[in-house]
Amino acid sequence: MRGHLLSLKDYTSIVRDQEAFYDKISGVHDYLEAKEMVFREQIAMVIHLAEATRKYAPLFIAFLRQYEVNNAKFLLAKAFGRQSLEQWYDIGPYAILDRSLLQKDLSLDDIRAIMAGTYLENVLRDISSYEHLEIRVDICATGNLYASSTLFFPEAKKVFRDFVLRRIAVLMMIRQWRLKESYHWSDERIRLYLEMFNGLFGVPAWPQVRIVEKELNTRLEQLRKSGGQTPSVVDIEYHLEQYYYRWVSSMFHKDFHSIYCVVAYLLLLYYQIGNLFCIIEGLRFGLSPEAILERIICEV
Repeated sequence: MRGHLLSLKDYTSIVRDQEAFYDKISGVHDYLEAKEMVFREQIAMVIHLAEATRKYAPLFIAFLRQYEVNNAKFLLAKAFGRQSLEQWYDIGPYAILDRSLLQKDLSLDDIRAIMAGTYLENVLRDISSYEHLEIRVDICATGNLYASSTLFFPEAKKVFRDFVLRRIAVLMMIRQWRLKESYHWSDERIRLYLEMFNGLFGVPAWPQVRIVEKELNTRLEQLRKSGGQTPSVVDIEYHLEQYYYRWVSSMFHKDFHSIYCVVAYLLLLYYQIGNLFCIIEGLRFGLSPEAILERIICEV
């Protein structure tokens, strides 16, 4: 399965041979449809795996639902009168939300009824703003992913949860930089905001955050000593995502008789889907191959 993942060489070939890529997605009418087609193609194997194995089925389904939560956000945005891109993530037989819902004028009560009894049932527990509902959707999805390890043996469960906690730590660092640099929040306000993600599942994330923060500070110090330009928030986010990708990739071959390769494959596939979306967006806006490849997250 590792061999099905794309390398930097593959991405370079896709970006530079645009005609071949357009032939691959011929028949689609716009870039959203192209992304939906690519998504269905990329997750087809995960759907087959979920159908084939009982032990890991909850993990594969929880992975698929990391994408379905975007569909929930579309429906919530529409109920709040917000504009959003209606790209639909079709996860086949494991979907709890049907695309036909986009054609309906759903109230929050309608959405609450649809989500009742599902992994998203707590999203509309109390309503303050659309932004808070978005955060709650993400928390529900992450909680569902975290809980998918219930059937694993203790050692496998620990390995899996280390992957998830390291991911949460990376996201906490990204949000910290966004809130500080883009929104000029105070350190205390940021700390209180991030506290809601710490101990989300009964296990503190701060130890993992300190590991990620140490790595980022080392990178920033290298840039300072070299006289390099102060990185932007976008640069910081790219660096942290690249760091997590490298860490996950290093875990792939750690032990073939454990869950390492299963979880690493799913996470690397997550980045691959994001990279392909990045290429579609780059081609849509006429960016140069070099500009597109600068934002591809993969092994260099």
